[in-house]
Amino acid sequence: MDHNQKYRKKTGEFYTPSSVVDFMIERVVNQLVSSKRVELGSYHQFTESLSKLRFCDPSIGNGNFILGLLKWLWNVLRSYSNVDGKLKADFFYHFVTSNVYGVELNSNALEICKTRISKTYSIFQGESFVNLKCGNSIIDVDAKNMFSSTQLSKMNPFSWEESFSEFDTFDVIIGNPPYFNLKKIETRTEGTQLLFSYLKNSNHWKHLFRASSDIYYFFIMKSLSLLKNDGIVSLITPNYWIENQYADLLRSEILRYQILEIIDLEGIKIFKDEGRWLNVSTCILTVQKRSTNQTFKFVRKLPKNFFELKKSSRTLPKHLSINPSKLSTTKWIISQYLSTIKEISNNKEFDKLGDIAKIAQGLSPGVKDVFVLDQLELKINKIEEDVLVPFVTNRHIQRWLISKKADLKAILPSRINELSEYPNTQKYLTKNKSLLTMGPDRKRLMEKNKIRWFDYSVYRNLSTFNESKTKIMCPYRGLLPRFSLDKEKHFGATDTYAIVPRDEKDTLAILGILNSSFTDFWFREAGKKKGKMLEFFSIPLKGIPIPPKGERTKISKYVKQILSLLNQVDERDEIQISKIEKELDSEIAQIYGLEQDFLMQYSSKNK
Repeated sequence: MDHNQKYRKKTGEFYTPSSVVDFMIERVVNQLVSSKRVELGSYHQFTESLSKLRFCDPSIGNGNFILGLLKWLWNVLRSYSNVDGKLKADFFYHFVTSNVYGVELNSNALEICKTRISKTYSIFQGESFVNLKCGNSIIDVDAKNMFSSTQLSKMNPFSWEESFSEFDTFDVIIGNPPYFNLKKIETRTEGTQLLFSYLKNSNHWKHLFRASSDIYYFFIMKSLSLLKNDGIVSLITPNYWIENQYADLLRSEILRYQILEIIDLEGIKIFKDEGRWLNVSTCILTVQKRSTNQTFKFVRKLPKNFFELKKSSRTLPKHLSINPSKLSTTKWIISQYLSTIKEISNNKEFDKLGDIAKIAQGLSPGVKDVFVLDQLELKINKIEEDVLVPFVTNRHIQRWLISKKADLKAILPSRINELSEYPNTQKYLTKNKSLLTMGPDRKRLMEKNKIRWFDYSVYRNLSTFNESKTKIMCPYRGLLPRFSLDKEKHFGATDTYAIVPRDEKDTLAILGILNSSFTDFWFREAGKKKGKMLEFFSIPLKGIPIPPKGERTKISKYVKQILSLLNQVDERDEIQISKIEKELDSEIAQIYGLEQDFLMQYSSKNK
């Protein structure tokens, strides 16, 4: 991997394909034309209207958005065939050097952008592009009062007011900001630690700071603050901010403006790195600075090949009209079924799963490959039984029951007082000591005497896994709800969750609800998603509405029948199981006040 690739991985910079850039520019131009801020009727009308607008990309990268804007402009100019070519070239040159702005942290990327412009359009040979600057768009010059000169050299503070002559904000801000989580990257480099500290303590940002924010939150907020009245921001970012609990302050800021549209790209893969598609689910957010607060368009479920289609063939699916006054800052539920969701949520007879069950994330071994062994490895190394616990991975957790192929066991070091008391385990762990003592996180924990060299990194929820005789387990992500009954005291890693009902009699009813089409509906419309994947994390699990005690018994009988059929030694009767699952869905729909066939129709539509 070359230096630039390593840099992009650390800073979350992945460049936007030209098809996406062209689409975003087209959408912004349509807004400008519809509001008559850009007039296409004649060459004179076009150039006069456009010359009043200032465009900016706050995270230039290698210049894809600026090159896209220039391509659009040059194509429009060329369409006026009756106008002298030199006149058009002179306008093009003057507009690009006077009305196009941008900032980029990486000086090498900035030079690539300038070189690309000059190579594409010969009239810019030797042009310095004084309005394309190097700096950090979200670190202002107040950092000079907070850090040493050595630290500042790693931060590259940037003053928008001082850097651009006659600074007067912008009419259009468009681009693709970097993506990385501040908390996860905080300790990786000195530069990112300084950025974290600045955002946390600066007067510009401390009132909007969340430790678990993503860096693109600040780029969105900075872009909004740089708008003129009626100015437009259009950015492609991950779509997690719509639901993420740590994006509450960002959502509050966005609601101060007029959202024009959000196009949720869900599972469409946009970015590549070293030839591989990145698993980043994105959206295109377009916002305008104006006092009115009208409904906005929310578009989702685009075809996967949307950006591969010819422009003439691209048709956006039917949009939802969303009233921003109905959106909460805590979490946005954007759904055509919002009234149904609110009716169920506000039903005071229903419990929340978090009130009647404990939700526990799996343990964090740190080096799972060392601690988790299959039957052959256990036999070869003769690990003592006293230190072993049954262990499941994501693939073992199926609907209703743990897979019978789950034959893994894990060494649980919390059961070891003196390692020498278990000579075979000691021999095995010592053989892997180099793996167990490497990595900054484990080293730091050992230095602080938080763990022994052979311990797990974090014994999260250890007592829950040790003490619960019966629980429900699920993977933390899945295309469909997948919850297993566990009576074998299985342990899992951080990519699994355990649900332990406070009243064991509720277990089967809860299992039935979690595996039903209702939970599929609830998580797709009101839960948490990453692209097409449903995220069964602690907070969304806790919020699932559960019917009152009297109704739960109606559900348990169906689950007993399903489990009985699944436990048969002979071949499973899949047809009968499917029939009972449909009956269960029908019963659950009735309990939640839904139409009898609602869940069936919803489920078939989303498969």
